[in-house]
Amino acid sequence: MAIRLTPLNITSSALLVTIGYTFLDAEHPVSIWLLLSLFILSTCIDILFRGTIKDLKRIWLIELLFVVLVAALTLLLKRI
Repeated sequence: MAIRLTPLNITSSALLVTIGYTFLDAEHPVSIWLLLSLFILSTCIDILFRGTIKDLKRIWLIELLFVVLVAALTLLLKRI
């Protein structure tokens, strides 16, 4: 299986770096549980999308839409 770069891979790595930074910086107000749950969700969904969709162009389109949807829902839930 070839290693393919996808939007959820990029998101997962950015979330992992943010989680590490949050552990180091105790004054940072970001919720570690929210970041950790988003990391686990993005990793699992990436594996699911890679298994079901074989075309790399379609993976990028669907995963970008998924990332935008999750980001919008996260912002909405943080405001409530």
